[in-house]
Amino acid sequence: MTYSQRVSDGANSSDIIYLEHQIGTTKEELRIALEKQETSKRELAELKSSPTMKASEDGSEEQVLMEKASQTKKLIETLSEQLEQLQDSLAKLGD
Repeated sequence: MTYSQRVSDGANSSDIIYLEHQIGTTKEELRIALEKQETSKRELAELKSSPTMKASEDGSEEQVLMEKASQTKKLIETLSEQLEQLQDSLAKLGD
């Protein structure tokens, strides 16, 4: 349903504008988080393949990268859920 169709069907235009803005913002945050996830994966792969990693026994740098990747994964899951909820809310306004 287009914006004009939703407005003419009686949905509050400010609610629609707000939800569309929130969806756009959440999509952008999700895009950034996905980029961070890819960067973390590359950094971890580079670290694991580096000769200095093989000589290092403590793995603290690897642990930091793994924690960072875990946090990013949780953020992606949260943002994905939020995006789905916002899209559902927008769809309900259109009904």
